[in-house]
Amino acid sequence: MNHAAATGALRDRPLLTGAAIAVAATVMVSVWLGLGLLSLPGLLLLLLAVIGGGVLFLGTAPGLLAVLGPALMPLGLVWIVFPYEMAFGVLALLVVLRGLELRAHWLLRLERLELANLTLVAWALFTGFWCTDPGLYFLGARRFLEGAASLWVAYRFARLVPRRMFELGLVACSIALSTSALARYLSRGLSPERVIFDRASATNLGWGTANFIATLLLILTPPIIVMGLRARERWLRGIAWPTAALNGLLQGVIASRAATLLFFGGLLTQFTGGRTRRHWLGATVVVAVMALLLASPLGQMLIVRFQNPRELGSMVVRVWYAREAWQRTLVAFPWGLGVNQGLAQTDHLQNIDPHNYWLVLSSELGLPGVLLWIVILVLLWRRIGPLVATPEWHEVGRALQIAFWLSQLHTLVEPTFQGPQYQYLYFWVLGGYLGYYAVSRERTAAPQRGPAASNAR
Repeated sequence: MNHAAATGALRDRPLLTGAAIAVAATVMVSVWLGLGLLSLPGLLLLLLAVIGGGVLFLGTAPGLLAVLGPALMPLGLVWIVFPYEMAFGVLALLVVLRGLELRAHWLLRLERLELANLTLVAWALFTGFWCTDPGLYFLGARRFLEGAASLWVAYRFARLVPRRMFELGLVACSIALSTSALARYLSRGLSPERVIFDRASATNLGWGTANFIATLLLILTPPIIVMGLRARERWLRGIAWPTAALNGLLQGVIASRAATLLFFGGLLTQFTGGRTRRHWLGATVVVAVMALLLASPLGQMLIVRFQNPRELGSMVVRVWYAREAWQRTLVAFPWGLGVNQGLAQTDHLQNIDPHNYWLVLSSELGLPGVLLWIVILVLLWRRIGPLVATPEWHEVGRALQIAFWLSQLHTLVEPTFQGPQYQYLYFWVLGGYLGYYAVSRERTAAPQRGPAASNAR
């Protein structure tokens, strides 16, 4: 190891130690909450301990918060905010302060993708002039603002935090979600037969049922697979594979038809798209795991969901949801009902989500909302393209493309972007990698020393 590498490892040691302690405490809290072993006062004490630990590592706070924020995802509301939102808010403030300190050009310069997303947010906020339920309006506005803020922060903090810390945060988020949901599942003590009829609440973390947890893991798994294949740090490769396996186990436990099929379909696409021996070995392992899963009690529960008349009825109900949501679109055309106002209607759907984000947009934000969302997706896809064309970023680019399509396919049948956690995580993952790619291109075009030149590594 050369002197620079040794110095970097020494500098990262307190950061990694602080992050490890924070993640371990978070996972422990999540498991205890799932098992019902932790009271609210005990939770607050642990949160204070984590915050205190963060203060000790104030010099590396952005890196610590990049890990801690996503890892706090499983925890429920504390008053009116989620703990992960608290960590994210502090990180956003640190990014702004650091940018002002450096008088950085990147602080206020907006990419076209960000401008399009902010335009959608502005339109969503503008619909408040004809919204009938202020409470629902503010919840919807919060969700859109959180997604825009996540994209803005993720794209910029790549200049302040090493990429390995960003990726460690994704792993920590995945582990925290999976362990919390599994702890909740095991604490219920339900029989396999009972789980079929009570599946949604079997892994309910309070803010999201089984299917919503599965949607979050769909976003996280493709980049985690790339970490297992390509991460420079052995410790990151070492924890990526067990994390991906844990995600697969939870998909089997949750037995969400769409999420499980998309999860394994995405894995096969990701592995068979590569040309190395490790890719084909991974594809073989995925096929073997799928066969074992189908032969296991978990697999039988999934098969039942395609055979049981009651379970098949939920697929028919989604067609009814779509029909009624389309009627809402026609009634409110062209401007829409207003953000989040579909839940306040007295039509046939009433407070039921349509389970299709396009119909949510068309009915609530009207034609402008749909057109702006199309622009955002086109710009996002075009931003991912250069990663795929760059040899050292090729696999990351393909993972983002897979995550992109998994999200778009899944949002046709499940509420995804309707949740603040999904808005935050979706733009965090894609915006973060796009930010690190931009930093790497700048370093290639104009080699320089400093944080921005090394963070993309």
